[in-house]
Amino acid sequence: MITKEEEKEFKKPKSHRFWDFLIYGSSIAIGVFLVYLYSAYVYINK
Repeated sequence: MITKEEEKEFKKPKSHRFWDFLIYGSSIAIGVFLVYLYSAYVYINK
């Protein structure tokens, strides 16, 4: 059984949520950019 005090420990602080968004967002953006670069490279050397 989970008490109220233990429940507070499981909740993430808001700053943690911000950093998660920043890390995942930048990772996705870099991945999309790399796919774009590779497709441009293939298109140019066709």
